[in-house]
Amino acid sequence: MKTVRLSLACLALILASSCAPTKIVKPLDKGQWQIGGTLGRPQINDGSLPILGAYAAKGVSENRTVYGGVQISSALLGSAHVEGGQVKLWREQNGLQPALSWSTGAQALMSTRDYAFRLYPETGVNAYWHRGPHILNASANTWIDPTWFLTEYGRGQILAPSFSAGYRFRYRWIEAQVEYKILNPTREILVPQADVPNTLGLGARGIYWGVALNF
Repeated sequence: MKTVRLSLACLALILASSCAPTKIVKPLDKGQWQIGGTLGRPQINDGSLPILGAYAAKGVSENRTVYGGVQISSALLGSAHVEGGQVKLWREQNGLQPALSWSTGAQALMSTRDYAFRLYPETGVNAYWHRGPHILNASANTWIDPTWFLTEYGRGQILAPSFSAGYRFRYRWIEAQVEYKILNPTREILVPQADVPNTLGLGARGIYWGVALNF
C-alpha cells in the first residue's frame, strides 16, 4: 500500500500535473461547445514524454464555461484519470490591460490495479489579450493535495503549482494552441535514471499543443 501511495503521488505531481496546456482561458460564448485534444511534451533527458488528453467544454453563460476531460496516457501507466471544472471571466480586457479569468476544478485518479483513489482540487488564474483570431495568455495554476502527509520519504507537498505562457488561434470553428509551461518550480524533481531539465534548478518544463473544434 505504501508503494501505491508513493507511485500515485509521483504520477499525479510529476506527470499528471503536466498533462495538458491550459484548456480554456477565455470563456466560450453562451451555448457554444468546444471539443479538443491535447499533447503534452514535458522534457525528460534529451527528449520529451508524450502525454495525450481529450476534453469537452460548454459555455453555460457569457462569462462562465464548464469542462471535463480524460487523460489517455495515464491509463497506459495504470491509472484512470479524469478532470472537471469551470472557468469564469473576472475582468474584461481594457486596451493593453489584459482580461482576467479564474478557474476551479478537480483531478481524480484511480489505480486500475488495486483501485486506490486520489482527488486533487485545483485552481488557477489567467491573464489574456484577445485581438481578432489571436489570443495571448499567461497563466498560473496549482493542484492541492489533501493527502500529502501520506507520501513516504517526506516527498509530499500540499501545493503543486505551474506557470505558463501561450498563444492560441481561434477562428470560426477551429482553435489551435501552443504553450510553454514551467512545472512545480517550488521543488527539485527527481526521476530515477533520468535527467529532468529545470528552471534555476527547480521543477520541470515542457512544450504543449492543443487543437479543438468550436460549434
